[in-house]
Amino acid sequence: MKLLLRRGFRRSVVQDRFTCVDAVMFRRVWRGTNETVLALSETEALAYRVRESDSDLSDPFLVDPDRALWQCGGEFLDVAGRLLELPAAPGHSAFEGK
Repeated sequence: MKLLLRRGFRRSVVQDRFTCVDAVMFRRVWRGTNETVLALSETEALAYRVRESDSDLSDPFLVDPDRALWQCGGEFLDVAGRLLELPAAPGHSAFEGK
């Protein structure tokens, strides 16, 4: 969790309205891309990357698979690690020409 915070993610607690379960949400929005990790427990988590325009801030649990740039479910440490290992989304590299 500390690594996500050091990488610019903000932490909040959200409730899945469908299951009435609380989750810890880590979200980072940068240059039009929303990256989110939802931790329901140590063993159950969801991580995804979507364009900011395709994200629904009112319900972070709902991700349209046709609009997701990447998504993964599983144990918290695994999905958070996989998200952090993704290459930068197009347009995010400091070395790319403008």
